[in-house]
Amino acid sequence: MAASSRTADRVTAEQIERARSVNLVSFLHQYQPGELKRVGQSWTLRSHDSMRISDDGKWNWFSQSIGGGDAISYLQKVHGMTFQESIRTLAGEDYQALQAEEASREPPPRREFVLPPKNQNNRRAFAYLCSRGIDPEIINHCMRRGLIYEDARHHNAVFVGHDGAGTARYAMLRSTVSNSSFKIEQAGSNKAFGFCMKGSGQTLYVCEAAIDALSVATLRKLGGRDWRKDSYLALGGVTASAEKLPPALERMLQSFSFNRVVLSLDNDAAGQRAARNIFTLLRQRYPQIEPKVCVPQEKDFNDQLRLKRQQYAQPPPSRGTRELTFTN
Repeated sequence: MAASSRTADRVTAEQIERARSVNLVSFLHQYQPGELKRVGQSWTLRSHDSMRISDDGKWNWFSQSIGGGDAISYLQKVHGMTFQESIRTLAGEDYQALQAEEASREPPPRREFVLPPKNQNNRRAFAYLCSRGIDPEIINHCMRRGLIYEDARHHNAVFVGHDGAGTARYAMLRSTVSNSSFKIEQAGSNKAFGFCMKGSGQTLYVCEAAIDALSVATLRKLGGRDWRKDSYLALGGVTASAEKLPPALERMLQSFSFNRVVLSLDNDAAGQRAARNIFTLLRQRYPQIEPKVCVPQEKDFNDQLRLKRQQYAQPPPSRGTRELTFTN
């Protein structure tokens, strides 16, 4: 019986080759109709809006910090199939219709959130942010409050989001190496608690990334405005949902009183689509708030900041400026 069972579990090289040729997007279109939803140049799932799937089948489930490069890994990691089960499913054998998770079904357990260990100083993170044009006073303001620090292992800049009790609940890591595009959410991050600089006033600037939020604050300072008075929130990316607000924005509006929300999202199709949806939802659900859409002249507000510094001969203050030292 044992030998027979092992034989039944085996899959052939032909089955594996056939399974590997299946495109994940095409597979989901066929077997989970209505589950896929277009978001910019990628796809998401209606049941998991932190999922991103590219047209070539690569996928990332950001809320669970998992991903893969094909349909096989998707069925194994998302639907809990064995390798053999995923091969037979994709090869068209032993197929059982995959149902989208129902609202009543408990979501997968969130991985424990632990911040990366802090480096002894923040020199690289500070220099990196200065090279992006961010004002040193604003960087130090955030480092004093534990909103930004440098991790010990890879010297990434870490942007931290806290809950109402001051407990870290979210972190985005971004490489400080020149020309590197590496960035990733820390495992177990809760997107309802995005990076936020909270001011004393009633205007909230909403951005896609922490760099954008810092850039908007810097632009306001360069314009002679009191940047400390306003609040700046990073959503950690955007989705095209027309039914619900991003969780970080929803939490901010439920926790604090604002009379004006300025949507400062990227100047691309995904960013402006999200801005229109959020604008409409704010009008419908928060009539006491005046929503405004502010579109950067460049791709995003960091590009706009760096262009402004070039135009006014204000180079990024990366040298001759020291980061604020602090003890943990």
